[in-house]
Amino acid sequence: MNDLKEFQSFAKRNKKIIAKNNKAVIYTRVSGAKQVENTSLETQKKECTQYALNNNLEIYGYFGGTHESAKNDERKEYKRMLAYVKQNKIANIIVYTVDRFSRSGGNAIATVENLNKKGIRVLSVRQPADTDTSSGVFFQNINLIFSKYDNDQRREKSMSGMRQRLLNGYYIGVAPFGYVNARNENNIPILKKGDKAKWVRKAFEWKANEHLSNVEIINRLRTYGVKLYKQKLTRIFKNPIYCGLLAHNLLDGEIIEGKHPKIVSKELFLKVNGIQANNNKNYKQNKLNDNLPLKGFTKCDKCGNPMTGYIVKAKGLYYYKCKTIGCKNNKSTKQLHEQFEQLLGRYQIGEKYIAPLLQQMRYTFEYFTKPNKENVATLKYNLKTINEKIEKIEERFVMGEIDMALYQKFVKKFTEEKETINAEIKKMSFESSNLEKYLEKSLRLICNLHKTWELSDYVGKQKLQNTLFPDGIRYNREKDQVRTNRVNMILELTCSLKAVYNNNKKGTNSKKLNLSHSVAGTGLEPVTLQA
Repeated sequence: MNDLKEFQSFAKRNKKIIAKNNKAVIYTRVSGAKQVENTSLETQKKECTQYALNNNLEIYGYFGGTHESAKNDERKEYKRMLAYVKQNKIANIIVYTVDRFSRSGGNAIATVENLNKKGIRVLSVRQPADTDTSSGVFFQNINLIFSKYDNDQRREKSMSGMRQRLLNGYYIGVAPFGYVNARNENNIPILKKGDKAKWVRKAFEWKANEHLSNVEIINRLRTYGVKLYKQKLTRIFKNPIYCGLLAHNLLDGEIIEGKHPKIVSKELFLKVNGIQANNNKNYKQNKLNDNLPLKGFTKCDKCGNPMTGYIVKAKGLYYYKCKTIGCKNNKSTKQLHEQFEQLLGRYQIGEKYIAPLLQQMRYTFEYFTKPNKENVATLKYNLKTINEKIEKIEERFVMGEIDMALYQKFVKKFTEEKETINAEIKKMSFESSNLEKYLEKSLRLICNLHKTWELSDYVGKQKLQNTLFPDGIRYNREKDQVRTNRVNMILELTCSLKAVYNNNKKGTNSKKLNLSHSVAGTGLEPVTLQA
């Protein structure tokens, strides 16, 4: 055998890869300040430290130890931890559960994948997975996706509570200009007039009675020591909260009579907005323009405002632009549509993946809904018991053992319990035939995303893009880049599965992969798949 030592200097190495070592950091996190007061952080740190000792890992630092929301990855301690790990060639990040690391779904998967490429592993104490194997990576991804799903479920419940509060007439959020946040005798958050309320009323009166321009009103207010800018004054004039009404996107176009004190009368509010409407009577906007399907759906990455559209008549070309004055973030429709179709292409799958993905998604769904099937059996048993109680109380009434009042009391009680149980059974049940049809239809749609979007009409494009990217997309002019913060869960899951099948060239000996070691203990409610 020839001696190759003389050629050693020509060997190539990947300098970016961090060699596997026993260096580790621990990252702990809670979602809110109230959790900091209890033992949650202490428990996480204790168990992560013990995990390091059990696995002969040397702890080089502790990060987090505070409350940071994990719905996105813009967290100070999180970013500081990642920078430290890369700079000091740490090969292991220990977390209590994967949702402590991140709840951002697709973004979290991408972050973990990039860390793995550099030789850095994310190790979960409660959800161990061998991330050196494709199946281990897959199940870690499943946990990350379902952490986001759990986060979205909590958000939906929170939004439902907020909507109910609005329907009851109570404002939510930071008090608008002219009001202050307070609480009533029942400790319910309410709005009260603040010391600026009289100047809000004055601004409305000047507008309605003296026909002053917004700039003139702003200058007059400034002489009294009240500072407002033009856009804010316009928003004040258009906000019905000042005449005692509530308007919010959670109300879906509905106006509610509020339980807060009004600063101006409804007549004065309408009169001012009649003047405003006359000022803009020559301005028309075509809301349903087939040339601008991404209008409103696209947001400026710099200021976060939705992007609107316009046409350069001389050229006959359409453009998108940010609504913020002076932002200068604009893009031709042709180029933005091409970038959006490229984004769709990232999530597109081939026909060959439909059968294996359908099978694996069925197994995944069955695994996560298995506890609910057991709960349904218990609920049905309880339902049978309630029915027996109703029959017994009816029999006692017929036999004259109890009077009408007592009969009605218990029948009402048992009937309410029966309705509650039936509602829970319905919530936890999902017909397998419907699941099969839904999954196959979803997968076939994902096979041809960009073409489907391109050939759809305006309404079809809107439905598809809002289904795939519920929070819309963002356009960054400096980087000339389109991105999204949130992706449909089915889309995330299929991409994760596709990556596993691509990497796992040798295949697997079992048709049904073992979920128990990698995904146990998520504590999720039954998955409700949405198109």
